[in-house]
Amino acid sequence: MPCPFTASDQVKKRSTSYLNELATTTVNRKPAMKIMKSIMATTHLDLHGEMLTKEALDDGVEQIKKKYIPVIWNHDIRYPPFGRVVSAEVINLPDGHYALEATSEIFEDSDRPQILAGDGREIPLHYAETRTFAIQYDRTFRDEDGQLLVKQLHELSGLQEGPVEFAKKALEPIQVLMIGAGVFIVGSIARGFLSKLGSDIYEKLRDTLVQYYRKRKRPDSILDFCFYVNDRGKEVEVHVLLTNPTDEDVSELLDKHFAELDKLLTSLPLKES
Repeated sequence: MPCPFTASDQVKKRSTSYLNELATTTVNRKPAMKIMKSIMATTHLDLHGEMLTKEALDDGVEQIKKKYIPVIWNHDIRYPPFGRVVSAEVINLPDGHYALEATSEIFEDSDRPQILAGDGREIPLHYAETRTFAIQYDRTFRDEDGQLLVKQLHELSGLQEGPVEFAKKALEPIQVLMIGAGVFIVGSIARGFLSKLGSDIYEKLRDTLVQYYRKRKRPDSILDFCFYVNDRGKEVEVHVLLTNPTDEDVSELLDKHFAELDKLLTSLPLKES
């Protein structure tokens, strides 16, 4: 699944002169959308001690040809995308390394609907139908407690497919655990999620998360329940976010607050939005 990139990540990471010359620039083109050029990634050793290959950059180019990639501040889902990557190319750097240079369109209030429609590509949803639930997590779960949590959740899901680690390179990553639960009819998420898992697995899921968040206190953390809703042909991705969750927050959400989500969604004009 394509992962949202933060346009300024690599520019922030490196202070050498040649990357400064390639730093983000914007050009006004009217009536088209505002254009931003930026470095998404390079083959240099990064501050996480990892290196991307040129082949990985080439793969990024191919991904962008198929789908728009949302530009999101610091990979933080709490902020809406402020643009979309529309094209990219791998360029040579003076020191022999390579960089993935992206061209992005920046959203503005004055953009007309026909411009926003673009060329027919879409920003991909986190859609995956699943028998129970799927797990995505980031590099902050590589420690002992995090790996234990991921293992326990995977065992509860009963799926052969393993959990997926987000590929994100923010300097100060926000801890994100996403639990994707598949497709539901609007107004029946709480009932459908419980029915899909069964009460026994549902309660074990709650208890496993409660146990983890009872002892893990990070300064910035998100627990994200992702649902895909089909309402009379309108496809909507719904994220229920707990910011800096405590064990009490997790317990209350799974015990009673999902029902409030259904009431909220049924009150929204999804068909017309």
